Amino acid sequence: MPKQTLIAGLDIGGSQVCCVAGVKDEEKRLIKILGASVVSCNDGIKAGAVINIQEAAMAISRAFDETEKSVGSQINSIIVAIRGSFVEAKNSTGSADINNSEKEVTPEVVANVLESAKNKIKIDSDHQILQIVPKEFTLNQQKDIRIQSPIDMKGSFIEVDVHALIASSGNIGNIMKAIDAEVDGKIYSYLAASDVLVTKEEKELGCLVIDFGSLTTGLVHYTDGILRYTSEIQVGSDYITRDIMHKIRASFAVAKEVKEMYGAAFTYPGLKNEEFEYRGADGKSVKKYDKYQLVEIIQARIDQVLSAVEDKIKASPLGNQFLSGGIILTGGGSLLAGMQEAVEKYFGCSVRIGVPNPEKVIGQSEIVSSPVYTAAIGAVVSTLSETYGSYVTKNSSGNGFFSKAVKWFEETF
Repeated sequence: MPKQTLIAGLDIGGSQVCCVAGVKDEEKRLIKILGASVVSCNDGIKAGAVINIQEAAMAISRAFDETEKSVGSQINSIIVAIRGSFVEAKNSTGSADINNSEKEVTPEVVANVLESAKNKIKIDSDHQILQIVPKEFTLNQQKDIRIQSPIDMKGSFIEVDVHALIASSGNIGNIMKAIDAEVDGKIYSYLAASDVLVTKEEKELGCLVIDFGSLTTGLVHYTDGILRYTSEIQVGSDYITRDIMHKIRASFAVAKEVKEMYGAAFTYPGLKNEEFEYRGADGKSVKKYDKYQLVEIIQARIDQVLSAVEDKIKASPLGNQFLSGGIILTGGGSLLAGMQEAVEKYFGCSVRIGVPNPEKVIGQSEIVSSPVYTAAIGAVVSTLSETYGSYVTKNSSGNGFFSKAVKWFEETF
């Protein structure tokens, strides 16, 4: 029996790197997650960008080593999940004639129409396309008929709407230099996470994914089964920790511990007004603080983040048309006590903590069920899912976006 390829998903986060490794189960068409690790890198990574190559490289190397040790095998393939303010979204359209004798949509036809959409995206030499996501296809200019899988359909003219993620080449280059290994694909973190979390039904109804990270908060909006909008807010859960740190005059580590042990996202009924003890900034003195006041500090920042989310969605093309399918929370910040209830109260719709689709991924529950690992898991699962051939970019020439698109369509259809 041939040895299975161990695929690693590497998520470059706010101030840490997360590595998840798994293998494909070709028979069941899913990914089995075998191991994972998280390595802090405050001095090397900030909000998804590398700020110190050496520090970032050491953290990434350690993440790979720890993951390989947990699995007992060597990583063979790497998919990198990337986020940050240096990534921006653009929409584009493409069109192509169907010239083959059968007048049938083939993988090559799809590659041609995607190439057309790509060529219309105007970027300078300092930027590159990180990812292109086909949203819907149209055959023979029938605008009222949306097609998501056009292969084998008949027609003479095909069009496509795409959502493209454009990234700074310098930032991408720094990440690749820090990794210092061959990378098989790059994917937008928030799409990697949402693709493995959101159900087909939720996409049809319209839903919003909120990825509450340490320094940033990502948004992915679906309606009518289609990706409509992606964005990022430059505020995350570490801002809550800093608020607490300054208010109680303690170290960042102590403030984080206080937040996780005694904090909550809102002042819910029944919250006990009691004091707790913690160590002051000197690391020795024991101080006391009121739990109710702590929650008020946290709630103020949560309200700011949710207000920013609301503003982003209102400014998006479809406004707040996501309530029917609700909101799906992920990211480390979603683990804060009462976060689900706080978001539900603010937006007045159903809210759930995202859990990867068991039809796509299985593995140890402490890894698979943790929002901390979701983007990295999504990166691994992307190699198996429908979207992989459509939008994961590859470094080496000749095996890039469009050749992968053809390969995926050939294997799938």
